[in-house]
Amino acid sequence: MTRTTLPATPPMPSAGKLLATLVLLAALSPFAVFAVPQVVGADDGFVVLSGSMEPALSPGDVVIVDASASVGVGDVITYRSAGDSVPTTHRVVGERDGGYETKGDANENVDAGLVGPEAIIGEVVLTIPLVGYVILWANTPVGYVALVVAPLVLLGVSELRAWARRDPEAGVDEVSEAQAGGPTPPSTTDAADGDEPTALRTAEAPRNGDRPSPSDTVAVAAVDLKLTLVAMAALFAYAGWNVVREFAATAAPTPVSVGALTAGLLGLLFAGSVTLSAWRAARTARSAPLPALTDGSGDAEVDDE
Repeated sequence: MTRTTLPATPPMPSAGKLLATLVLLAALSPFAVFAVPQVVGADDGFVVLSGSMEPALSPGDVVIVDASASVGVGDVITYRSAGDSVPTTHRVVGERDGGYETKGDANENVDAGLVGPEAIIGEVVLTIPLVGYVILWANTPVGYVALVVAPLVLLGVSELRAWARRDPEAGVDEVSEAQAGGPTPPSTTDAADGDEPTALRTAEAPRNGDRPSPSDTVAVAAVDLKLTLVAMAALFAYAGWNVVREFAATAAPTPVSVGALTAGLLGLLFAGSVTLSAWRAARTARSAPLPALTDGSGDAEVDDE
């Protein structure tokens, strides 16, 4: 009779893990929207630095602006003032001579001069409270080290410690089982004939030195690959955003940002290639047909449908 071994069903994540994942996604989504405002159909994101628009906007808030939106009286816009490198976000209170009069909600007087259409960056379409404090702190050297460099160093140290503590033989066994399509079944004895125990094997053992040695095999958990891939992607995105911002401000990004961008790109490519290779290997192992298993009495029996 043919025996088939069905692949084990992966356990469902617990409610606590699902809740933690949702909380993490909710905490990271505002920063993702600020870094890539195109995900919500906008064009740019800015941090509010003053209280001239209170109570509508407070220092530390993030405004997401849409350059394609039409501007009219009552809209809050972000524009560039002559001689000021930091954009201003104020409300349109009037139109005159082809320009716009603007005013901060907390200010008593209208802003001096008119804002021409060419100076308008866009209309504010979304406000994210308090996120700007974290973004401003992340742009400092201490924040950059704490949020980017330190997590990557800790991740690398944890991976090295886990690799050092991992049993090399376990990696060989895992590779052998993956090649065989599953764990080797225990041996059985034909009680009727009194033969010696006959081992049921799902695949023939490698011959002529084909079995990988412990020094050639490294077992890496799937979760470690995913964490490394996410960390490299976050570093690449953050460093890229810094390079674009610095290039727009001074036309010369700092060497630290360029180095972080390069490291993030190389790490992302390496982690992506390893993850893709592992995924292909696992998919090949799952799609391979399972060999027939004998009951110890002779030839394997195959049920024809």
